Amino acid sequence: MSTRSQRQEVILRVLARKPIRNQSELIDELEAEGFSMTQSTLSRELKSLGIAKTPDGHGGYRYASGESSGTGPLSSVVAFVRRIERAQNLIVVKTPPGNAQGVAHGLDEVDWDEVMGTIAGDDTILLICRGDAEGERVESRLRAIAVLAD
Repeated sequence: MSTRSQRQEVILRVLARKPIRNQSELIDELEAEGFSMTQSTLSRELKSLGIAKTPDGHGGYRYASGESSGTGPLSSVVAFVRRIERAQNLIVVKTPPGNAQGVAHGLDEVDWDEVMGTIAGDDTILLICRGDAEGERVESRLRAIAVLAD
C-alpha cells in the first residue's frame, strides 16, 4: 500500500472515531497511529479527501468529510451508493437507477492509486483494483465513506 493511501485511510478512521477541531489535534492523533506528517502534507490530504471544517452544532467547528456535507468528489458515494460487494480485486458498487456514472466519475476524480479504472452502467459500477489487497483497502475506504442501508 502506498504511503499516501495509508495516510488517507488513517485520516478517515480518526475522523470517524472522534471529533477533531484543528489540524494540530489531527496531527497528534495521526502520530498516535504511527503516522508523522507536516501540516502542509496534512492540508493536501484533507483537500484530496474532500475534508473541511464544518460547524459542530455547539458554536465551534470540526473536520468532516466534504462528502458528508454534499461537497467534494466523493459526495455522490455518500448520496447514492446502496451496496458494495468485492470479489478479490473487483468491486461492484450498486446505486439507484441513473446514478452509476456520476458516482464513477467521483471515484475517478479522487484517483486512488489502487484503482486501475471504473466501468459504469445505469445502476452498477465495476471498480478494477490492482490486486486483492488493494481491492480490500478500497472496499474498506468506500464503506467508511458510504452511508449504506442495512
